[in-house]
Amino acid sequence: CGDANDITFLNTTWTEKMYSPDKPLKIVIDDGAHVSAQMVQTVFFWFPRIEPRGFLIVEDIQPIPEANTFRTQFLPQIMFDLHYCGQPKGVEEEGPCFPTLQPLLASIHCEMHICIFERNDMPSYPNFDLNQSKSPPNALDRNKCPAFHNH
Repeated sequence: CGDANDITFLNTTWTEKMYSPDKPLKIVIDDGAHVSAQMVQTVFFWFPRIEPRGFLIVEDIQPIPEANTFRTQFLPQIMFDLHYCGQPKGVEEEGPCFPTLQPLLASIHCEMHICIFERNDMPSYPNFDLNQSKSPPNALDRNKCPAFHNH
């Protein structure tokens, strides 16, 4: 039905077909291509738009070449962010790997070929900035996140 890497397509789907101020998203299921870049883009676009305590489900993260960087590069960074509490006193602040997602995370549960991302109690951002909705350069390369790389 569309390309999950195309932020314009995602935004058009959201604004013209899905967004309703009185019915926020509770659950989003990514059942798209088994390609890391598209799965990551799904997380960055949809997660901020889900209501508090809602869920984003990403499936088909099995160990195949197309999905490997989601498991080996993205997941370790977002798990790091889930437990990020800042730097110890006297250490230069580097921030979380994904500063747009980290404040919204309540939990992440992964088993076999599926991950469930749970929103915390922060309000959803239905009009989240499109530039912040794009996957950052470090999303599929954990060596580009200084905070992760230095621990």
